[in-house]
Amino acid sequence: MDARHLTRELWRWYILLLIANELDLAYTYVGLSRGAFLEGNPWLGPLLLTWWPIAIKVICLAGLALGILVILEAGLPRQRRVLRALRVATAVYTAVLILHIVNLLTSLPRG
Repeated sequence: MDARHLTRELWRWYILLLIANELDLAYTYVGLSRGAFLEGNPWLGPLLLTWWPIAIKVICLAGLALGILVILEAGLPRQRRVLRALRVATAVYTAVLILHIVNLLTSLPRG
């Protein structure tokens, strides 16, 4: 994989992770408001219905974007490691999103 292709892949996976993060937040709010599940993060639970979760996600994702910009100057081996980490993080968030969808579907009223 050449440097330009690797750069595009890093940003593609970053965007996928960003989308997965925002969907996780949206599904969490929907699930909590419907009573489908409880928040599993004990530190975030009391703050969930405030603007803090959005701020935390924005700050973390902005930090990750800055980290990717720094890594682009660090050489191909480090970029490949960061790409693997982005793929793993996106896979974890995808699994969480699947659980959200399953929980929300099972909480729908039976008719």
